[in-house]
Amino acid sequence: MRFPYMKLRGRDLPIIPLKIKGEDGWTIYNAFVDSGAGYSIFQTDVAEDLNLNLEYGKREYVTVGDGSLIIVYVHRLEIQIGDEVFDAAIGFSKQLGIGFNIIGRKSIFERFKICFDEKEKFVEFIKNKELSI
Repeated sequence: MRFPYMKLRGRDLPIIPLKIKGEDGWTIYNAFVDSGAGYSIFQTDVAEDLNLNLEYGKREYVTVGDGSLIIVYVHRLEIQIGDEVFDAAIGFSKQLGIGFNIIGRKSIFERFKICFDEKEKFVEFIKNKELSI
C-alpha cells in the first residue's frame, strides 16, 4: 500500500489516512508515520470523537523529542490502514504538543515493512508475510 506524502505547514511529510473504529463506526484521521516513536499517539479530541474515556486506558509515561515525559493512555482499538484491519495499541495524550497524530512502532511496524521514499515523496506499507496467513 503506497501513500503519497501530504503537505503540512508547507512541507511534504509522511502523513497517511487511517480509520479507527469507535462506538459510532469508522472515522478517518491523518497521522504522521514516525519510525522513532514507540507508540502511536493521538490528540485527545480523537478520543472524544470515539467516545473513549481516557482513564480506562493503560497509563504509560512516554519520552518525547525534547526528553520530557508525557502521560499517555493506551487503548486497544480496531484500526484500518489501507485494506488491512487489525487491533492496535493506540495512545491518547493531553500533553501531545506537536499538533498532529503520530503512528509509532508498537502494533503497526510489527505488521508491515515500512519504506520511506523521500525523493518520490511516498511511504509504502508492505504486509509481513508471517501475519498475512
